[in-house]
Amino acid sequence: MVSIRVLVLAAVAAAAGRAAGMFDGDSAVRQLTPANFDLVLERTSQPTFVKFYAPWCGHCQTLEPEYERAATRTHGIAKFYAVNCDEESNRGLCARYNVQGFPTLKVFTEKRTKRGSRRAVDYQGARKASAMAKHARSMLPSLSTKLGADGLDTFVTSSQLPKAVLLTERSKPGDLWRGVAAHFDRKVQLAHIVKPDEATLERLGVDKLPAIAVFPEHTDPSVAEIYTGDSKYLPLAKFIHATAIARKPVRQPKAQTSPVALDVQQIETQADLERLCISPAGNSPVPILCIIGVIALEPEFEESRAEHAQAVTVLESVLSGQRLRSPHAPTQPSSNIDDYDDIEGDNSADDSSEPSPPLRVAWVNALGTAGQQVRTMFGLSDDLPTAVAVSPRKHAAAPYRGAFTSADMLDWADQCYEGRGMRRIAGELIISGKPDAGHDEL
Repeated sequence: MVSIRVLVLAAVAAAAGRAAGMFDGDSAVRQLTPANFDLVLERTSQPTFVKFYAPWCGHCQTLEPEYERAATRTHGIAKFYAVNCDEESNRGLCARYNVQGFPTLKVFTEKRTKRGSRRAVDYQGARKASAMAKHARSMLPSLSTKLGADGLDTFVTSSQLPKAVLLTERSKPGDLWRGVAAHFDRKVQLAHIVKPDEATLERLGVDKLPAIAVFPEHTDPSVAEIYTGDSKYLPLAKFIHATAIARKPVRQPKAQTSPVALDVQQIETQADLERLCISPAGNSPVPILCIIGVIALEPEFEESRAEHAQAVTVLESVLSGQRLRSPHAPTQPSSNIDDYDDIEGDNSADDSSEPSPPLRVAWVNALGTAGQQVRTMFGLSDDLPTAVAVSPRKHAAAPYRGAFTSADMLDWADQCYEGRGMRRIAGELIISGKPDAGHDEL
């Protein structure tokens, strides 16, 4: 006869095993942390579920297989993520979304706040895979424009974004195309032509439907890449990314001769500014771009510490995100920043390429004397937090003006890499000053 004690211990051990393996390995659900949360959510407009949980929570363990099945069923049209609120580093993120019990399910829509963040609502439906999948499909936005036979050229040249057009015999595009449109929202404009005429098909060289025509250059509607492969999300999304966004292969760099800072460090002295942005020590190359976040920090106040931590998290997202997306920054193997890095990270390595100088990201306390000097030197806004991009090689800089979000700042960093908005700096980059009472000296 098995004792109750043995049964209880076995049940506890089984529960602990399930908790330890929650969303690990090949799970369709990816874990998020403060370092990648904003960046991941802002990169897409697909309906996005986020499960805030604790591994020891019985209800969380019960929900896990249903949540997994929902993620698998909606692959390509919705995203499912999880945040472990038991992790010390994640507790601020859980508090930010007012998580008071486990599991808490939040759904992020395509609608955005004035600061660019996606709006979150509580999921109140049944916690079954079928119900969550149905809810995700019901939230899928319609971001594909319906074109007439004579509207193709006008659409292709309507904005600077690359375009992708579905040619179909169906009366309206299905969930797959709507999911693709939501994934590429704000990166590629999508449209569809229902029952295209023979002239359009002949012009594009299409002999069977459905087909996708990708126009990488908005200035030339005569140049199109045609996809007639499987109507499946992954190969279709890879094709659009490769032809409309990547275009040129991303090369892997040779090993750096000296380590490059991968974290966001504080500038407290002129020596820090030199080390991080202007003249790195040893054989480390001078960075193409150094982004300095100007953040207020009053360490004696809990609210100030929380706001500072959130701003630093945005800067960390910019650092990691820029390394993944910029053709100028050193690339690294995909770090699974979201479900579809296998789309965006499918580039062949070339060991013969030379490494580009790295992006550096640092921060300075806006309330200190040196922080005030930085704001004055670069004409920064009084709205905090803010930032400035400095190009040590070109002795130029560009102040940041916009919402302090990962996506917006990544776009700004891309523009700065291309030289847009950069202006010559008058004089030397020198910060100095006496310490303010209650604040660190720079």
